[in-house]
Amino acid sequence: MNHAYAMKPVLGFAGAIWVASAAVMAEESGTPTSQRVQAEFDALLSSDIVLTQSSAEYGWKRGRTEWNAGLTLATQDLEYRPATFDFLGSETTVSERRILGQVSGRYRATEPLVLLGSFRAYDGFGDFRSAWLDRYFRQQFSGLGYRIPEPSGQAVQAGFRWEIIPATTFLQADVSLARDRIAPGYEIDFDGLRRGREQLGTGSYHVALESLAGRRVRLLGEVRTTDTSDRDPRHSVQGSINVALGERWVARSFAGHAAEEPSFSATYAGASIEYETEGGWAFGLNGRWYTDTGEIENTLFTTAAPALQAWQGGVMLRRTRGAHSLALTAGPYFTEYDAAGIGTAFFGNLYRGRSWVSVRLAYSLEF
Repeated sequence: MNHAYAMKPVLGFAGAIWVASAAVMAEESGTPTSQRVQAEFDALLSSDIVLTQSSAEYGWKRGRTEWNAGLTLATQDLEYRPATFDFLGSETTVSERRILGQVSGRYRATEPLVLLGSFRAYDGFGDFRSAWLDRYFRQQFSGLGYRIPEPSGQAVQAGFRWEIIPATTFLQADVSLARDRIAPGYEIDFDGLRRGREQLGTGSYHVALESLAGRRVRLLGEVRTTDTSDRDPRHSVQGSINVALGERWVARSFAGHAAEEPSFSATYAGASIEYETEGGWAFGLNGRWYTDTGEIENTLFTTAAPALQAWQGGVMLRRTRGAHSLALTAGPYFTEYDAAGIGTAFFGNLYRGRSWVSVRLAYSLEF
């Protein structure tokens, strides 16, 4: 993977952000500055797959302007096991890395209007499924013209947040455009090896309405349409409710649905409850559920995932002391696929039920 090449757009944009930030700081030299540092580590562990993600972010705010810059490194380590009847396949270990850089900004143009913008770029496989399928195609077609992929991509986002009713009701709308170079699928027939689409373009259009119902209830409704090359648009809706049950108790819940022609639909929901003591300790419980009808594959139909159900639970412990905050969340995560059909029989060891352990450690400092 050519990490340096993929990160050049991020570094160039970060330089532009730095120049703009310096100009704003000079203009508002008498305005207090607040800064924030965040670091997170996430791990998802099963018997044959280990996924990790480490990220660091720095942000500062002065007057009407706020900037954030972050870097993320994700690892995917898995034991590749082909189907028992796959005579061209062999067991092996696969290790992949993904690096992502991003910058974002907010600018309060007027008292009720905030302008939003961001840019990100990445290099590497986006998920372990892509890395698993790449290994399958390598073993099947390595002597027939298979080319090792170098997935990467960039995305830019712009939007606004409008305070319709002061401190009570907010409208946000944003648009993002992405270009991705993916690991394509392959098919072979009497005409030889055929390579699937390698470049994808995606447009995403998002609108959210947030309302505070009194001092204790926050309501949020969101609508999103995502349009990707060679696919019908995917439409999704989501609603969430945050309730302060008391001075130290907070409950959060959300639910959503997504649909895409000709046959995909997904439904999900989740909830959490948190209690914070006077001494700066906080304790929480959370749970999530997800189900869909099976993935729509845009490169090779037979690699499409069967219908999926997933459940996740977790326990959270957080310690806050002054400007420092450290939180640990851990719990089980279960995934279960429908039985593989004839077209996906070669991928039975990819699309099988797994029991995972999820761990997340997060630190933040504000000064």
